[in-house]
Amino acid sequence: MVTFESLGIKKVINAAGNNSRLGSSTLSPEVCQAMSEASKIYVNMNELQDHCGDYIAKITGAEAGLVTSGAAGGLLLAAAACVTGTNIALILDLPKPAMGKEIIIQKGHRTPYDQAITISGVSLKEVGIPYQTHLEQIENAINENTVAILYTFGETVNRSGEVSLKDVIKVAQKYRIPTILDGSLINYPFTRIKDCIKMGVDLLVTSGGKHIFGPSCTGFICGRKDLVEACRLQAFPNYGIGRVMKVGKEDIIGLLTALQIYLKKDFKKEHQEWKNKIHYLVANLNKLPYLKAVQTEFDEVDRPVPRVQLWVDEKDVKYTAYEIVANLKNNNPPIWVQEFSLHESIILLNPVCLADGEEKLIVEGFQNLWKLWNLI
Repeated sequence: MVTFESLGIKKVINAAGNNSRLGSSTLSPEVCQAMSEASKIYVNMNELQDHCGDYIAKITGAEAGLVTSGAAGGLLLAAAACVTGTNIALILDLPKPAMGKEIIIQKGHRTPYDQAITISGVSLKEVGIPYQTHLEQIENAINENTVAILYTFGETVNRSGEVSLKDVIKVAQKYRIPTILDGSLINYPFTRIKDCIKMGVDLLVTSGGKHIFGPSCTGFICGRKDLVEACRLQAFPNYGIGRVMKVGKEDIIGLLTALQIYLKKDFKKEHQEWKNKIHYLVANLNKLPYLKAVQTEFDEVDRPVPRVQLWVDEKDVKYTAYEIVANLKNNNPPIWVQEFSLHESIILLNPVCLADGEEKLIVEGFQNLWKLWNLI
């Protein structure tokens, strides 16, 4: 049997959260068992998607649902659906029918994931400046070529001065234009998905790996029935622009099993386990010179995830936060952290994907690095 060890790949201590570069998630024994059983038989994939879509609709309060190849795959399907609807001729001709069509996005919401949208053939029309967008700018950008408005809910977007989702939906509904929500991080707590659907989001795209701990290659779309159907018609196993983004029967069953487990989880217990790890990290990292560790209660997208915010005195350490992080990745075992605030000399430690005891290995990693640099 091939293993990571046999390939010479080291296990990573993951203080970076559900990071796709690290495989996004680990699977429970129940999910692995469900996937194993699904691998032994053949089924009608459209029928499987229909039944799983019904379950997703039930738990989200949406009219319909669809399992996708991650959140990025869902973004492509959502953009394509807003161009073609359920018109098979247009679906089979993409990206040509999308040429000249536009999806409006706030400038501060631009991310590298935008390419998942533009692959469909549409253009993204920016409004506002990175730190300020006005509702009137979105409204003035709407024209006969507008097929949707995209709202991005992400860790790297600039939320300062943004037009709220509620106001975006309001103007979209006024002009009968669909709203697409890139909500790959919005599934914790899960009630946030339900809230967005109630608010009137037409297509919500999210991840199956992040927090849900389903297969990392999965995600799902939920929303308006006709638009979800338009997504399904051009997704695997059908022909269309989404045909290349295959989701196997094992992955679909794995995601549904993970969702069932996730919705029954004791979140108070999980949160306390996170806090225990954070308390240990803060207490012990503060013993090292030139570091100041504090606990924060919410992340960049307001999820109630406690983290360590670790400020580095770069002047006295004589190494930047970037260099410290690079050296931690060369530790044995490698340690990965969240890097959103390195430009501010801040390292973030996220407990969501830490196994029991790994918080101690993180402290040891910093201690070893400080000894190497003769700082202690």
